[in-house]
Amino acid sequence: MNERLTFGERVRELRKDKHLSQNALAKKAGVSPRTIFGYEAGTTYPRTENMLNRLADALGVCSEALVDGASSLDSFAFIRADHTHETQARLLTQQAVSLMSSDYLSDEQKDAMAQAIMDAYWESRRKSREKNDTTT
Repeated sequence: MNERLTFGERVRELRKDKHLSQNALAKKAGVSPRTIFGYEAGTTYPRTENMLNRLADALGVCSEALVDGASSLDSFAFIRADHTHETQARLLTQQAVSLMSSDYLSDEQKDAMAQAIMDAYWESRRKSREKNDTTT
């Protein structure tokens, strides 16, 4: 399996390798088919290590295979129960790094993505400075 895949792509690839439908995987993992759809679409992630382990068991792999071989599952935001802004930032960063290191985007698309991220960053810094200037 390609280690550059996102979590959802890994789930989809493993599910297809096992010749399972989303419904069949959901039943084996004890979740709804909508949950599996969300995992594969990259819109939701397992909230607990227990859920991650159930999904891995249903796919016949170890949980590390789903999280890119990480030695510490706690380092992955999607196994945490909270969905704080910090967690969202980690997920977005992981997805951006995955996209940038893949061949899915052209160099021009990667440049535009990087520029949009930098523009948003500098705009947020500007607004933060303005806010701090008005409160002091």
